[in-house]
Amino acid sequence: MLLSLPRLPAIAQVNQATIQEILDGDRVFIEQEQATISDSAQFRQTIRTEGETRASITFNNGAAGRLGQNASVTVGQCIEVERGQLLISGPANGCVADFSVAVQGTIYTIEKDPESPQGSSGTLRVLEGNVQLLTGKDKRRATPLQVNQGQQIGITQIGLPGTLRAIPPEEYAEIVNGPLFKDYRESLPNQDKLQGVCQSLYPSYDCASLGVPVASPEPIRGLW
Repeated sequence: MLLSLPRLPAIAQVNQATIQEILDGDRVFIEQEQATISDSAQFRQTIRTEGETRASITFNNGAAGRLGQNASVTVGQCIEVERGQLLISGPANGCVADFSVAVQGTIYTIEKDPESPQGSSGTLRVLEGNVQLLTGKDKRRATPLQVNQGQQIGITQIGLPGTLRAIPPEEYAEIVNGPLFKDYRESLPNQDKLQGVCQSLYPSYDCASLGVPVASPEPIRGLW
């Protein structure tokens, strides 16, 4: 079910997602057809990865995304996560079950684990910038909840938000060193902001030693 975002800032409509990179195998599909680099999913089509394979995608409005292993997303007014992990950078709204995320341009992840404890639907983590979260069935009456960089929140299957919590520095580093970032050749929009964000969030930590990327004047060919 694709969800509307009537009370949140409007952004350019996402109606196409193009495969940019494929890592750790070739098990990427658009609907039932195996996909290769430069193939595109259109509005309401599903992209999925299987096994160890990961993939990066670009959206027609300039935003970018990355699918983790065994992930499935549907292209629409929001990018709906059906399972697995999705990283989005730029102006693309994400959603899962009964919550939706609206952005103007930020870096965040949405995760939906089909084997998560009963009652749990998904987890939102904001790495850079902030997002507006809407929960519940009736989005027109919902009051947006702001989730800032360095924060995470879980959502139940009935669309109720959990406790807004800080992302520990070790977990932040694990994300930016993990499969959503590792070995990709192309950088994400605003990726060079992550080191500064990390240092402001965790001033007692050496973010470079944690593996968070440092801004560079040279084209980034990979984070680590």
